[in-house]
Amino acid sequence: MSGLLKSLSKEKRWTGPAAGALGFLEGSFVVFPMEPLFIPMMAARHARAWIVALWLLVGNVLGGLLMYGVGAFLLEPVAEPLFRVLGVEGRYEQASADIENNAFTSLFLVGVTPFPFQVGTAAAGAIGVSVPVFLAAVSLSRGVRYMALAGLVMLIGARAREFIERHERAIFIAGAMLFVVLGAWILWKG
Repeated sequence: MSGLLKSLSKEKRWTGPAAGALGFLEGSFVVFPMEPLFIPMMAARHARAWIVALWLLVGNVLGGLLMYGVGAFLLEPVAEPLFRVLGVEGRYEQASADIENNAFTSLFLVGVTPFPFQVGTAAAGAIGVSVPVFLAAVSLSRGVRYMALAGLVMLIGARAREFIERHERAIFIAGAMLFVVLGAWILWKG
């Protein structure tokens, strides 16, 4: 996987679409943070980390729109059983109440905190938050998140890239393990 991400990151024409696909997965189906995959991709394209962040943002917002649609049109047959399996029904109820009280602020917070993004976006769809408010809150919050990550990668600079290249395999294994542990912990805590 590391080699694939690295090759996609170095091949200019595939960097954006690969980042967009990862952003879409994180915004729609993957319920835990994917930074262990995003950071090496941004570091490999150091000078273009902002572009990678923009593609991540676009993919993530599209994934959020998918979950908004699931909440709006498929809440009972799809979202509610999924939330039960993941053990996040309580979080869904919390998100629904918060979003109903203040849609923009609550959606913004869902986008920048560890709260499951998919749960919040599905709740917004189920409640019927207006699409412009939804898009503004989600785009701004996820934009802050990805641009901050790109800024960090840019700030750390070439030294980090050299370190990453020298220890690529160990970093990928550690990142993948962290990814799995975080996912298991979130599913367990649910």
